[in-house]
Amino acid sequence: MIQKFQNQNQLVNNLSKKFGKYEIEIVGSSAKKLLKHYSDIDIDIYGIEKKPYYELIFMDNKLVLLTVYFYKSKKYKNKKETYNAQEKIKRECQLVIDFMFKYLRSKDKRNLEAVQKRIK
Repeated sequence: MIQKFQNQNQLVNNLSKKFGKYEIEIVGSSAKKLLKHYSDIDIDIYGIEKKPYYELIFMDNKLVLLTVYFYKSKKYKNKKETYNAQEKIKRECQLVIDFMFKYLRSKDKRNLEAVQKRIK
């Protein structure tokens, strides 16, 4: 079931319940701008090292892609991830959704080309 949130504060409160002892930071344009349909929210969590977490949510009745990145600390943020076969599939699915959402927001066909490249 897709989770529903009324606003970013409600989302952060939910994440705080899951990851309460870690530092949570909303990054990118979604931290400052109003969300549109098919937006994506990137969240960094510091103090734990795990693979990224992806989820589709409704935020104020808008479909949003939530991506949570985990880092041991801020200074290790640029570390490149390695993925096993199952994680690679999950990552590719996330990228397809991300580029599709970008296309739906902007109508820029380059984003559709990125989707096509990944599904062929």
